[in-house]
Amino acid sequence: MKPLLVLALVALAGVSAAWTNGALPDMMDARYDYAVCNVDYATDWLSMREDCADSTDVPVFDSSSYVTDLEDDLGDLEEAKDEANQVEFGLGMWQLGADSLELIGAVFQDAFTNKTGEFFSCVREGEAPLIEVHDTCFDAAMEKERDVSKDYVNNELEYANGQIAELQAVGADTSDMEEIVEDGETLVDDIDPAFDTKNPTEIAKLYARHSRLVLLFRLEQMVATIDYAKPIIEAGNNENKDEILSRGTALRDDTEELISECAYSADVENNFEYGRQNLECWDEALDLYQEFNALGGLILEGA
Repeated sequence: MKPLLVLALVALAGVSAAWTNGALPDMMDARYDYAVCNVDYATDWLSMREDCADSTDVPVFDSSSYVTDLEDDLGDLEEAKDEANQVEFGLGMWQLGADSLELIGAVFQDAFTNKTGEFFSCVREGEAPLIEVHDTCFDAAMEKERDVSKDYVNNELEYANGQIAELQAVGADTSDMEEIVEDGETLVDDIDPAFDTKNPTEIAKLYARHSRLVLLFRLEQMVATIDYAKPIIEAGNNENKDEILSRGTALRDDTEELISECAYSADVENNFEYGRQNLECWDEALDLYQEFNALGGLILEGA
């Protein structure tokens, strides 16, 4: 196999190679702390509510099964966190959110069943100190997340620069990848101001922007690799090079189109809409990644 073709295959493999961010366990630990704050508040609030029911002689629903579900979810999250299993952790957060919504629905429905003004007054008075404890807990988790977020993104930027250097070493054009890294450096500068607001909405904007930048970097990396590999394939003697070139051109066109559709903006006016577009963009990108990996297989088959 020709040396240049080997380099093309190495470049192709580099795009899809697995890499784990060293700050991932700490990031999951910070997110886990948020979950602990919420579950502790929910269980303490339900206990306080039951005490109010006893003291005012009104009935309340049995919340024990809901509490068990939340505690089980927290246990699953802790296990996923300790194993640094990002997929299981994400699924666990989703399940915790779903079970929390079920509990809120049950509380809301129960609130309209044989309750008194005295009961509601007792609950309002009892929840004030619980809210204060929850807010203190949340602030501590947020400060932990602030520092970890900077480490996490900086690790990604270091890795991205390494990927750029590898492509530059073989003569590939990495200018568009470098622009994404510059946007990532700006994102790091925006972390402290966002966390200073203590507003979860502002922090969520960082995550939405981060997701878009990671996506675009990988797409630009694919384009740079395809452009680099094309003349090597053209000059090579692969038996199936016509198919490789045809599919490579189509993939490049589709990737460029997706890059345009998913253009990055540091201004997030609506978290939901920005996040929804992120999901749509990632969904389309996964198909492109599969085709990209398939091209690597074609090169090996025809070599």
